[in-house]
Amino acid sequence: MKYLLLFLFKTIMFGALAQANLIFFNGRVWTGENEKSFAQAVAIQGNKILSVGTDQDVLKLGNEKTEKIDLHGKLLIAGFNDAHIHFLSGSLLLTQVMLFKAASLGEVQQMVKDFAAQNPTSLWITGRGWLYALPGFGGSMPTKQMLDAAVSDRPVFLKAYDGHTAWANSKALELAGIDKNFKYNGYGEVLRDAAGVPTGVLTEGAMDLVTKVVPQPTREEKLSAFKKGFHLVSSLGITSLQNASGSPEEESIYEELLRHNDITSRVSACFSISEQTTEADILQYIKIKNTIGQNPMLTAKTVKFVLDGVIESHTAAMLSPYSDAPALSGHFSLPKDAYEKLVARFDQEGFQIYTHAIGDRSVRTALDAYEKAKKINSTSNRRHRIEHIETINPTDLPRFAQLGVMASMEPIHADPGTIEVWGKAIGQKRLPHSFAWASLLKAGAHLVYSSDWPAAISLDPIRGIHVAVTRRTPEGKPVGGWLPEQKISMFEALTAYTQGGAYSSFEEKIKGKVLPGYFADIIVLSDNLFTIDPMNVYKTSVELTVMDGKIVYRAK
Repeated sequence: MKYLLLFLFKTIMFGALAQANLIFFNGRVWTGENEKSFAQAVAIQGNKILSVGTDQDVLKLGNEKTEKIDLHGKLLIAGFNDAHIHFLSGSLLLTQVMLFKAASLGEVQQMVKDFAAQNPTSLWITGRGWLYALPGFGGSMPTKQMLDAAVSDRPVFLKAYDGHTAWANSKALELAGIDKNFKYNGYGEVLRDAAGVPTGVLTEGAMDLVTKVVPQPTREEKLSAFKKGFHLVSSLGITSLQNASGSPEEESIYEELLRHNDITSRVSACFSISEQTTEADILQYIKIKNTIGQNPMLTAKTVKFVLDGVIESHTAAMLSPYSDAPALSGHFSLPKDAYEKLVARFDQEGFQIYTHAIGDRSVRTALDAYEKAKKINSTSNRRHRIEHIETINPTDLPRFAQLGVMASMEPIHADPGTIEVWGKAIGQKRLPHSFAWASLLKAGAHLVYSSDWPAAISLDPIRGIHVAVTRRTPEGKPVGGWLPEQKISMFEALTAYTQGGAYSSFEEKIKGKVLPGYFADIIVLSDNLFTIDPMNVYKTSVELTVMDGKIVYRAK
């Protein structure tokens, strides 16, 4: 009887295993377990990885209906997890003027002119991507006159690549009611010339003065934009997205897309928190979180605070003054007491917390707030995160591991094309502690990588990985910090872009690796990132993307 049962068990198991619907073979499969964990083939059954091993063993699991794909020796890895993205604004940007590749003021002006000509019925010209140090700006911020020279009959409103500064033409300022007599006392600034006249540049919260008069997209336009956005991320091998901003309305759009099978990446929705967040808002967020539960395609259990600004505009909160502006050290975007109380509240309600903190003072303040919340709720294990961390005081490095706080960073931010502006502001003394990926890893922090799209010059994870392992641009120029000791290995960079995000969302046992039982979220790359010359990493492309067991992108 024992042997009969054993035979039946093996027969049932073999029968189940023989139903692989998709097999990749003759490849270089990185499982993600360590630097040397490679296999030849992968079998997929439904939306899970069935088996990983040799060609001989894995091919046995197929039948005449199984699709078999010869990798021809190419690298297969787990899909990328962009753990900090603003997917709605990024997707909407695909229908606006994108300035990320503009290399001069003249190119920006031409792009704006061309977009206006191609969209004659658009009431506003909006877009994003200009860099702070473009030739033609004269070594300072741009002016409304520069935009007027491109388009003057319609309002133009363009955000910088990082989303923390905006540039408006005269028509846009007029519609927003911003003139010499206008007074603004909120977070951020309306920049003015020597005569007190607004220049056309607005920073941080002051951008909302114009944003509120820009026609807002309809729900249908958002749905359409999301579909374009999902196609783009699939083409870049991104199989999981963790939003770092959002609202209940945005979350409801994801639910609608999910019902119609129009989502091709796992999504973590997020709620943006500010000083204006009400008790009614909090209760609504709690209800949504508990209603969605642990859906593997869509969750809504994170909240996001913005604690400071950015270094380029001197709005990031620093422990000591800016090197090129000794009278300034930045400031918080919401009162410290209010931030700490809200952190404690959301921690107790079971939310994971992201805090935007770029300056070393805001990084320390975020760590302090998480530590206080942990004392209030000693059982808390939310894996809270600090976002960006462009500079950090070395005494705070070990606190990430001690408190279980994740270091959520974007290597692409070290290559913004404005490193001269950034470097002058940060100063030589703080450079060794800037974009400190290696130092944080050495201190035991969990490192998680992302793009911050559209607040980035590129959404492509490959471009971010190139910067992480070389500390240089594709052109060979040194990037943020200029310190080669902050480079990390390919294994560490890929781990941060796959397993890091999975760990962040408490899904490290079901995604982020290529192992049996894990979700079949995998990608095939044109080059072997482990053997290629690091300076050629950026040339690598995604040839095929599988998400939830289905091929969602195949290069032509």
